[in-house]
This record gives sequence, structure tokens and C-alpha cells, in this order.
Amino acid sequence: MSLTVVKGLQSEIFVPITPPAVWTPVKKELKDMTIALATAAGVHHKDQERFNLAGDFTWRKITDTMPSNELMVSHGGYDNGDVNKDINCMFPIDRIHELAKEGFIKACAPVHAGFMGGGGNQEKFKHETGPAIAQMFKEEGVDAVILTAG
Repeated sequence: MSLTVVKGLQSEIFVPITPPAVWTPVKKELKDMTIALATAAGVHHKDQERFNLAGDFTWRKITDTMPSNELMVSHGGYDNGDVNKDINCMFPIDRIHELAKEGFIKACAPVHAGFMGGGGNQEKFKHETGPAIAQMFKEEGVDAVILTAG
């Protein structure tokens, strides 16, 4: 791994160096897959607790029955004005439903996950939050997850 260093440029938040992603081989055609969304953009239902902008490793379960106009963002790491007008900018839930309706995918998963990327306790996220989200997807029969970030 190589790092690019720009003299005088520094992130406002701690940004860990993350290891390469671990990919699972695809064994089904897309038309036979149940797809979930996971987002590091801080998406959650309006009734759920907002994310702690100082760093948060928790996550919010987003059921597929939640209408998209009842979802919002609480994340201080990016300008979320547009995404709070149309959640599909960062969490394309309505588009996933359209893909399922058209037969491009088997189904939209019954559950999705929202969390806040950019800082927080990365060890807790790596050893607690991430595995909990993955377990939920596994229990719900999710074949693939689309990850979005703010």
C-alpha cells in the first residue's frame, strides 16, 4: 500500500488506514438476488435516534416498509441538504424497488442499515457494528449489499 502525502493538508477528523475489502464470490445472477442497502451517509428513520456528530459507531436498522419520505440524514461530515430533500441521492431505496419491480433483481431486502462513516471508534465498528450488520443481512437472506457513503 502506498500513501499520497500533500504537505500542509490534514483531515479535520481521524481517518484510519483501512485494509483491503474482503469480497465474497458472486454465485447467482443479479435477477436471482435479494439486494440490501447499507450506507455510511448517516441515513435513518425520522423517529430513530440521530447519530452523534462527534463520532458514532452505532447503526440503525431501516426496514423496507419505511417510506423513503420518512428517512433522513444526521451526519455532519458532508452537506446533506440535497439528500434530505431526496433520500435517493444517497440511499437509493426507491430505485432498488423499481429494479425489483422490473425483474432486474429478485427482491429488495426486508432490512437495510444506516450508520455514520468518518471517524468514531473504528475498532468497535470493525468488531461489533460491522459484524452485527452482516449477521442481520445473513439472517434475512440477503444475497448482496450496495454500500453508499457520504
